[in-house]
Parts: sequence; C-alpha cells; structure tokens
Amino acid sequence: MSFTTYNVYRIEYELGLQDPLMEQPTKRYHNVIFIETDVNGRGRKLQVTGAIGDLNGMVFVEEQGLKPENTDGFWRKSYLGQIQASDYGKVVELLKGLDPPPRQRIFDTTTMAWQKCKPDGTLYGPQEEVPPYRKCTEWTLEEAIPALIKSGFLHAHGVALQRE
Repeated sequence: MSFTTYNVYRIEYELGLQDPLMEQPTKRYHNVIFIETDVNGRGRKLQVTGAIGDLNGMVFVEEQGLKPENTDGFWRKSYLGQIQASDYGKVVELLKGLDPPPRQRIFDTTTMAWQKCKPDGTLYGPQEEVPPYRKCTEWTLEEAIPALIKSGFLHAHGVALQRE
C-alpha cells in the first residue's frame, strides 16, 4: 500500500547526557522531523546531528526511522501536518539546504575549558555579543519547521499552512 500523503511530526528523544554548557536550565531533547512513509509507522528522519565543538559543527542527515514510539529514548511526538508523497524529495532538498548549526565552541588549552567561539574557531572579543548555542532543537523549531510552512509543502487537513 502506498500513501499519497505522508504525515509529518516533530519527534523528541531523550538525551543520554545533558550538555552542562547550555545556558537554559531546562531539560533538552534531541529533535527530529519525522515523515511517516509506511502504514506500520516507519518513515524517514530528517535531522541535524553531530557536535557544536567539532570543526564543521553539526550536519544534516536523512535516514530510515522505525516507528518513533518503538525506539529507545522516545519522549514525545507532535503532529505538524502532511506533505504530498510526490513532494518528499523536494522537502529533503529544502531541509538539506538549511545551514546546520556551525561550530560554536572550542577547547581552550590555556584555560583548559570549553570557550564559545565563532564558526571559524576564533574566540569572541570582550566587547562582542556572544550568541546562545544553537543545536538540533533550535534548527528544528526556528529553521526547519518555519521553512516547511513557508514552502507550502506542509498541509493541515488539505490546506497549505502559511506563515503569517
């Protein structure tokens, strides 16, 4: 059986370890856009992974996913809408085209501690504004979902969602 539309969800997974350097004291979750492509609940995960301390930061990944509720670490599933099955490749290209979170910290051997840095690895000066860390949650909520809505690919009950 094939679908003409695919349900789209935001999935949150528990992290094995919370990042102690994040500014927010609240518990964080790994966020994924999940597109249900199979009647058994399996589908495709579209996400950014990696570490903000790596030279190139995080990277976009598209991969097969089991039914989220049946996977380790599953926390929450939030329905976003539907896409046309024929638009799946366009949706992947749209999200792949969004910049993943770059390198944002570097281990400073003079202080023996992690320091916030610019994507090129240089440290912020004393008068420079230092932005908060951006990871998978920020990419998903502030970039991926708004891009899906603005693109017109994401629909709710047959009506294209439009960003106001």
